[in-house]
Amino acid sequence: MVLDAFKASRYPEWFEAQEYILNRLSREHAAGCAWRDLPQQARDQANTIGLIYDDLGKLIAHQVISEDLVIGSYGESIVYLWDALAPYVYAEREHIPNFWVYFEDLAARTAKTSTRAVYAKLRLRKRPPRRQPDAA
Repeated sequence: MVLDAFKASRYPEWFEAQEYILNRLSREHAAGCAWRDLPQQARDQANTIGLIYDDLGKLIAHQVISEDLVIGSYGESIVYLWDALAPYVYAEREHIPNFWVYFEDLAARTAKTSTRAVYAKLRLRKRPPRRQPDAA
């Protein structure tokens, strides 16, 4: 699952979905609209992001993988995307009470933990360039 998520987040569809959710979703659809009432294209964009983050959230909540792995990899984008989708998710929860609860938990965990803190805990090393590239 983790490798599938990493792979999926490198495809153009992932970046298109992020752009749509962050920049167009709230302009095109009222926040009180449930996920199920969005047009198919908007639901597809939401699913591209939401399903992967919900699945990664499950793995973290059940302690299958480290939250540092996901937070260190995706960082604050998890929070930004959750915040953009949350109004539609909460409206959907009138029909399905636990809709994307793991995604929400992942966003809450991420909001409390900076990527900088994850990198420091992992003691990631630096290796600056040894010499400047030749000027053209």
